[in-house]
Order: sequence, then structure tokens, then C-alpha cells
Amino acid sequence: MKERVLTTNEKSFVQKAILESIRLDGRTLDEFRKLRISFGSEWGLVHVILGETRALARITCEVVEPKATRPNEGMLFLNVELGPMAAPYFDGGRQSDECVQLNRILERALKDSNCVDLESLCLVSEEKVWKLRVDVTVLNHEGNAIDCCSIAALTALAHFKRPDITVDGEDVIVHTIEEKDPLKVTLFHYPLCVSYAIFNQGKIAIADPTYLEERVAEARMVFGLNSYGELCGLHLGGTTLTSAELLLRTSAKASKRARLVVERIKAAIQKDAEDREKGRPVGFSEGIERNETTVHAQDRMQVRLKRFKLQIEGQERTDSDDGQDEEDEEEVAQEEMEATNDASADANDPSDDVMLVDDTDAVVEEVGETAAVLVPKSGANQWLTEEELAAAKEKTGKKRSKASLKRKKKSLLLKQGTSEMLLDDSSEEETVTLTSTDM
Repeated sequence: MKERVLTTNEKSFVQKAILESIRLDGRTLDEFRKLRISFGSEWGLVHVILGETRALARITCEVVEPKATRPNEGMLFLNVELGPMAAPYFDGGRQSDECVQLNRILERALKDSNCVDLESLCLVSEEKVWKLRVDVTVLNHEGNAIDCCSIAALTALAHFKRPDITVDGEDVIVHTIEEKDPLKVTLFHYPLCVSYAIFNQGKIAIADPTYLEERVAEARMVFGLNSYGELCGLHLGGTTLTSAELLLRTSAKASKRARLVVERIKAAIQKDAEDREKGRPVGFSEGIERNETTVHAQDRMQVRLKRFKLQIEGQERTDSDDGQDEEDEEEVAQEEMEATNDASADANDPSDDVMLVDDTDAVVEEVGETAAVLVPKSGANQWLTEEELAAAKEKTGKKRSKASLKRKKKSLLLKQGTSEMLLDDSSEEETVTLTSTDM
């Protein structure tokens, strides 16, 4: 299956949006997608999620003969699989150009930077050494696969523990986990890959590009950096030149990103070690049961709310009860007459706001024009008692007439050509994005 062809409209739309500092997923130009790290039940089995891009890393080891040029060092082998599971246009029979590029960038960042102490993998000089094999499988390719694969490979190396051995003459006995505790692999530093996409003839760089942004981008920069800010590798590719100023500015930001990700990796490994020591269930299956590792878990969800408006700082909030019944025709006619007489006098009366329940507790946080972050009420009872429910219904019944009157006032003011921005909650709908804070 061939890769879908991008239309001219798609390319021009993304390019113009980048020029205006707008991205399709709502991020800023320097913002990275959310990172999640989960571990399997075995040592060195890691699942990494970067936005919608997913990668699974697994480390295996075996005793082999060393190379003749390096008889006192073990071996490290890296392999990245980019097959039809990642995207339907990848061929499972042979490696694509992107897969070969991923392997080379990872080898340059992890292997050539000498982050692994290969001498500690030596069992018997010139005879037997450990060979570590890092297999990274891209499960879903939605852009910036190199960053996701590098995080998965590095986390797997830091999490992996090799079996302990006993050398008896020429024999090497490999002990199981039940016999002897496994040993961790020594890492000198933690190198990571941080990618940027270049637009506007090498003048604009965006962090953590998505799949669509990668295809539209003019060039790409991949930094191999460790937590100390040392450059372990650099990959530049594309059809445009990059200025030295942009290169230095992006490298400084990439260094901060690498340091934060390394801290995140160490914290995740420490938490996993504590869970294993305390006997807590670990692994992907237990994570799915605890809703920590799910395929369909998303940190953002779009919902459509009827007769609801978000409270924006500096603006008046207008909420109406979603379950209101229709008013009787006689009552509506009487309210229209009252509204006609008192519209100009009571147009700015703030006492007409309808509030069903006082929700001043932190339920909506960081409210924007079309987005809100929902947080749970800490220490508050979210269930209403019968007395509270009856009081809320009585309060709502008294204010229904005021709500209807206010709507009539708004319609009259709009007919008179007023310049004030008033919202009719009875018919409008608003689509908002809800972001959970605990994911």
C-alpha cells in the first residue's frame, strides 16, 4: 500500500498556520506532546507513548565470543522495526528508507556515544562476553518516531538487568533470577534524540512534529543530547538551509528537553523498582486493569454542550439549566409585556444570573475560549443529599421566570441594534475540549 499523497491545499494550510504560530493540535511551536512510560513484567520491557506515537522496546542478552579487535568488551546491537503495524504503507518484508534512517540515528546516539559500559559485559577475556540486543518496534507512527524510539531504547537499557554468572574454569554458569539477583547494566550517561521540523526557508523550527508536519516540513533537525547538555549526534536533512542562530537556539531548548526527559525516565524506573519491592502487581496486563495502560486512553476529549458557556476570566458567565421545561404560553406573553416595559431599565442588572448550584469549588480550571481543564473536587462531597437537592430544585423554580425574562430582554436589545455581545443560551451549542489533569 502506497503512502497517501498530500494535496496542495493541505500543504499550504499547514505552512500558513505555522507562519501564524498555530499548530493543528493546539500546541505552541516549542511545546512537546505528552510522554507516558510503562514497564512490562520482565526486565527491559518498556512501552513508550509520545502523543499518539507508540513504541515497544525489549532487551535480550546472550553469551557470545567477543570481536577480535575488542576482546575485553561486550557487544550492543540495535534494531528498529517499522512494519505495517506502525502504518499500512510500510512493507513488512524489507526495511524502508525511514527505518534505515532510524537505525542509523539511534546507533549514532546510543552506541557511538559509548553510553553503555561494554567492558562490564565481559565474562572471560577473548572467550565469552555478553551481547545485548535492543529491539524497538514502532506500534503506531504518528510523527517523530525517532524521539519515541530513543526514549524507549534508553529506558529499556536503564531498566534491564542481566543474569548473574559464575565462572568455574572454562565453564560459565548463568544463574536464574531465583538463584541470584540480576545485575543492572552500567550507563555512563543518558543520551536522547530531540527532533525539530524546519519551515519558512529555515527561519522557523517546531518541536516534536506530527506526521503531517513532518511531510510538509522543508527540513529536519535531530539532536542527540544527554542530560549534561553534551552533543552525542546531529542529523540534518531536507531541502533548505538552516541558519546558525536557529541551530544554536534550538539546541539550547533541546538540551533542556533532554534533561527533563531523563529525570522523567529515572523517576519512572524508581517507581517501578519500589512497586516490585513492595510486591505490587506490575506489567502491562495489571496496568490495563488499573487503567494506566490503555490503547484508547486520551488526555483530551471534545464534547458538545447545549445551553452552556464556559466562564472566561474578565467576562460574565451565563449558565442555564439544561433540564428546564417549556414555559406556558400565557406566562411567556406576560413576561414579554414586562420585558417591553423594563428592558432598558434592567438591561445591566447583574442579579438576573441563573446559577443552579454554587460550583465555586475548583471544578473548571484554566478556562480558555474553547477549552477547559477539569479537576476533581478535593475534599468535597460530590453527591447531594435529599435536602440539598430539594433546596436546589426550589431555587431553580424561583429563578426560571427570571431566566426567561432575561432571554426576552436580550432579544429585544438585539432587535434595537445594541452593540453589546449577549448570548442566547436557549439554542446555542458550544464544542469544548476537556483535558484531564491526572493522566
